[in-house]
Amino acid sequence: MESPELLRRSATDGIADWLHRLVEDMPDLVPTRSDPTAEDPTAPVSLQRFVHGILTTNPETHHSLPDIYIFLIELTFGCLAWDALAHEPRFHRLDWYGARLTYP
Repeated sequence: MESPELLRRSATDGIADWLHRLVEDMPDLVPTRSDPTAEDPTAPVSLQRFVHGILTTNPETHHSLPDIYIFLIELTFGCLAWDALAHEPRFHRLDWYGARLTYP
């Protein structure tokens, strides 16, 4: 059985890889920050809001997923290290506050 820290790291790495592929495939989904070297204290909250919006919405109908799916997704969100994810070097240049919450 994995320790909670290993589970947290594994879940965070998995979301980071998925998110990296998503923003690479859809570069207009998340704008670039005007100053990528400046610290953005709102990045973890904005990132979580963005990921929640993407994962809990059906991309074809733009309706919310069933409540049980959202519950399971949110349960997983509790395992993620949002600060570490927001400060991941692959995402540091992105402005999560300006990210769209649904697929185009």
